[in-house]
Amino acid sequence: MKKILCACMLVLCMGLFSGCSGKTDADVSTVFIEKKGTIVSVDVEKLDRDYYDANELEKYIAQHLEEYTNEHGDTVEQVSFDVEEEMARLKMKYDSCEAYTGFNGIELYVGTIVQARAEGYDFDAEFYSVEDAEKKEQAGQEEIFSKDDNKVAIIRANVNVRVPGKILYVSAQDTELEGKDTVSITGAGANEEAAYTYIIYE
Repeated sequence: MKKILCACMLVLCMGLFSGCSGKTDADVSTVFIEKKGTIVSVDVEKLDRDYYDANELEKYIAQHLEEYTNEHGDTVEQVSFDVEEEMARLKMKYDSCEAYTGFNGIELYVGTIVQARAEGYDFDAEFYSVEDAEKKEQAGQEEIFSKDDNKVAIIRANVNVRVPGKILYVSAQDTELEGKDTVSITGAGANEEAAYTYIIYE
């Protein structure tokens, strides 16, 4: 929930305030897509300014969560929040990618390639095969569409994404592989300015 942490820090800077474990642990901001459709996010931010107050930050997160669940039901859960050595780490769990998108304002879609195309995603990007990740040899749309039942995660954010399977193809812009199931997205600018990243996996 990088956007929420950043938004809160911005508010704190302006002076508008007075005065989980295992496979979803991460040292950098990461979105975990789970097999049953749930989403877990771990957001890590450095609190290296005097005007960043951990207690006020936690209150802001709790308030935003309460407002969202009052309107949308219990589709979002705060798993943990801690600050250690000036690093804030927030773990959240979402019932679906729609809940993740609604709560964070960051577009996330997960489904099959057929479903994604039906939703209007055009896959208008350069792709490379994970088999050729070091060379980043291009994979054409005929190749990436060859198995319609392959899944795709589509996100518009600068964050790590871990999928519940083996990555086959990934869009080339601003991406680096961090293993067979994880992509690091490192585009310039804010999340709202990020390009769509497509991660195709089986």
